[in-house]
Amino acid sequence: MNETVAWNLAFRCDNGIGKAPGRTAEAALPNQPPAGWTGSLGPGVRWEQWPRSSSTRLPMMHVLTLWLPSDFQRRGTQFPGIAVFAGEGQFADDCKSPIPSAESGDLFLRDLAATEDHPGLLRRRDVIDGEFALLWLTAEELAAGPTPPHPDLRTQCENVDESEGANAWDNVEPTIDIWLIPRGDPNAGKAPVELSGDEVGADGYVNPSTGGSGLEDWADPLFALSHLGGTAFPVQGMPDGLTPWYLELEEISGLNFGGDGNAQIDLESDTFDWACG
Repeated sequence: MNETVAWNLAFRCDNGIGKAPGRTAEAALPNQPPAGWTGSLGPGVRWEQWPRSSSTRLPMMHVLTLWLPSDFQRRGTQFPGIAVFAGEGQFADDCKSPIPSAESGDLFLRDLAATEDHPGLLRRRDVIDGEFALLWLTAEELAAGPTPPHPDLRTQCENVDESEGANAWDNVEPTIDIWLIPRGDPNAGKAPVELSGDEVGADGYVNPSTGGSGLEDWADPLFALSHLGGTAFPVQGMPDGLTPWYLELEEISGLNFGGDGNAQIDLESDTFDWACG
């Protein structure tokens, strides 16, 4: 049996890779091709299937697309990767939701009438009613590479986003390559749980905290990195229901988790949570 590996997300920086876009490079560019990208360009899905926010109906902001290691392909090998999107915020108003119309003279409303859910769409809503989406992607959709959203179809001053959320037309971020780098993590393949002191989880998950405000020596270099699996570092409490197959995201590519926050998106269970710093 192959040993389960956890993976850091490493982002292209000047002359190398770093732990977040725009940071100083900490290592040379890997020899292998990138595993994905972050930024406004999405995966190669049909525009009609680009995820839309439920209330504003605006196209959601693409955060990242990733080819996943085989252990993390939790929907089967027919869906070898994912894309993550962020959408409307806490002040989205269902009463102001635009009404699709195939006969309308408004190009935005006509476009809405043609939309359909992507077969791999999973919606996630946070505790303050912000909306996110996860798409499970086919190999063809991944291989198409970074794909731009349709140009903005709104007329002037119509369908303005007042939700304090994000969308593909108003939030534009550069496209930056992502590599997956093996993460030396004793908790790879183990489900994160809340622990105190020298407690150990049922499957051997070990506490990264020293018991005070510090981290164990092995845990310190793993902190504040976007990653797949391994040790979780939620900014506040540990979400219930995490499995070994989760993605922890820092505030990259236009994400707003309240400032110095992060999120956990589980690829096996329905667990999704974020907290601010």
